[in-house]
Amino acid sequence: MLFHTPEFMVLMITTMILYYLLPNRRIFLLSIANVIFYAVAGIGHLFVFIAVSIFTYYCSKMLRGKHGKAFLAAAVLVNVFNLVFFKYTIFLLRSMEQLLSIQLLTENSFWLTIVLPIGISFYTFQMIAYVVDIYKGKINPSRTLLEFWVFIAYFASLIAGPIMRGQELLPQVENIRSIRFDHRNMRIGAAFLGLGLFKKIVLADYISGYVDTFFSRTAELTGAEGWVAIYLFAFQIFFDFAAYSEMAVGIGYLFGIKLVNNFQTPYLSTNATEFWRRWHITLSSFIRDYIYIPLGGSRKGKIRQYVNLFLAMTISGIWHGAAWTFMIWGMFHGALLIGHKLYNKGKERLGLTKLDSSKIYHVFAVIVFFHLTCIGWVFFRVSGFQNAVSLLQRMLTPEAFLFPKELHKYLLVVVVLYLLHIVEYYLFTHASKLSRVWHVRFPAPVRAVVYTVIITVFILLLRTEQNTFIYFQF
Repeated sequence: MLFHTPEFMVLMITTMILYYLLPNRRIFLLSIANVIFYAVAGIGHLFVFIAVSIFTYYCSKMLRGKHGKAFLAAAVLVNVFNLVFFKYTIFLLRSMEQLLSIQLLTENSFWLTIVLPIGISFYTFQMIAYVVDIYKGKINPSRTLLEFWVFIAYFASLIAGPIMRGQELLPQVENIRSIRFDHRNMRIGAAFLGLGLFKKIVLADYISGYVDTFFSRTAELTGAEGWVAIYLFAFQIFFDFAAYSEMAVGIGYLFGIKLVNNFQTPYLSTNATEFWRRWHITLSSFIRDYIYIPLGGSRKGKIRQYVNLFLAMTISGIWHGAAWTFMIWGMFHGALLIGHKLYNKGKERLGLTKLDSSKIYHVFAVIVFFHLTCIGWVFFRVSGFQNAVSLLQRMLTPEAFLFPKELHKYLLVVVVLYLLHIVEYYLFTHASKLSRVWHVRFPAPVRAVVYTVIITVFILLLRTEQNTFIYFQF
């Protein structure tokens, strides 16, 4: 069920009305809403999700006991197996076929009937973080199975994040009866929801037509067309994914529940380290806390730190999809993180650290890193390693930056999208001031007219057929 459909709006509004009318039944109401929301994607996958959730819940109750380590291993293994079975089985079998030159999959093979459950990568990581945090004593186990189900399957963040930690969401779930209707939360929630709808319906879905047209003929793209196509894809995937996350945050506010913001204008980053503090923030923090640090982090010397960074980002790439190109994408970002650390060391040795305070240098660094990010997106978007490398070779020739006139209109779209990105940064950094100006200088009737127009436009745009969110496939 997509956020930007009438069906979801009916489910959300109905649940919200009952939620505030029946505060003592909130856990039960949200539990049912979660079930309905996920059941739309498939009853079989719902039963698998419920079964894994129940197993994880009861394992979590035993983590403080004598055999806590064994129950931790069992919970993690079951969650990882569930993810690997649905997401990577066909990829592994195909890879073995190529490696061993044998046929393992026939036309009628059972394995080809496996369908990836939506949201499985997100709820798997959330459950792993939950049991690890309990085992380390950072949080206490959820008091009841229903509270755990609301925490792990909260429909606002279930399908594509943000990935919520126990210490962030569980206390809110446990105190859900005390949440009061708050006009400020309603305003903030509506603002985030509106922003997400705008990014998805007006921007991401609009860009997707151009992107799909370009990449429908990947092998024929010139270097210049390749750059235009990947510029557009960079904004398509950002607006699409950020839209879902911001709509999730907005829905959370409508229910008095605060979710973590997942994006902070990432294309204004000057380096890889900053990018991963701005892009898919909850995933990058998960990778840091549950993969990079357990591998040793920076505690065992520089060389080991670089290896750990590379491995952690490679795993991040594999998490994104069952294809070698996703692994290459993760490795590429691992190399960028290592390169940034080496670059900083070089600047220190040469006494060039003052460059960081230069505005010209900052703008130059943003432009350079945006293009490096786009190079990575080639592996993310193009199907097949050879196809991606071939396109990159054409993009990295000198003539690729001589854009012919027929591409100028697309470049103009890219410039407008980047300006919107900058405007978004300004809006978020000055949100409080702008909100005061809006409510003080514009009378209620004017605000009401503006809100009515916006709502009417969104209702008209809520068509029956909608483009799904890109990150649903992960």
